[in-house]
Amino acid sequence: MPGKARLRTKVEHKRQLLVFGAVALLFCAGGVVAVMFSVRLYAETRRFLSRAESAEGRVVEMEKTRESNRERGTRYTYTPVILFTTKAGGEVRFKGPPRTVLVKLEEGDTVRLFYDPDAPEDARVDSFAGLWFGAAILLAVGAAAIFIPALTMWQAWKWAKREGKREGA
Repeated sequence: MPGKARLRTKVEHKRQLLVFGAVALLFCAGGVVAVMFSVRLYAETRRFLSRAESAEGRVVEMEKTRESNRERGTRYTYTPVILFTTKAGGEVRFKGPPRTVLVKLEEGDTVRLFYDPDAPEDARVDSFAGLWFGAAILLAVGAAAIFIPALTMWQAWKWAKREGKREGA
């Protein structure tokens, strides 16, 4: 009987490793996708900046948007409306990034921005949050989704190997 119990335990360990390995592989695949999107966002921002012109803009108003949610109730989001003049002399109004912990623009603030000369309404505030935050977050999440399951699987494999040696002895 002890041999059957040992065999059953060994089979159960392998089954657990396979299930955990499948879940870890899914996380790793999701991480690879997140890293790929991060690289794409980074490349798009670099391409935008390579053809962009810079200008000084001024926050002329804070647009208030109402959001209703059953759990949180009514909340308001404030988005700065920025006015700037292109090098060609045209005035452009565009909505900047919503006011958050990362971006705290107020009415009357002056900001440096980049815009596409062919499409000046496609402007971005010159800040880490305005240019690089999305790519950085996706890279961090993707790297964690790859690294943590891979490290955990390596530790589980080492444990299974150690258990196999102990059971075999």
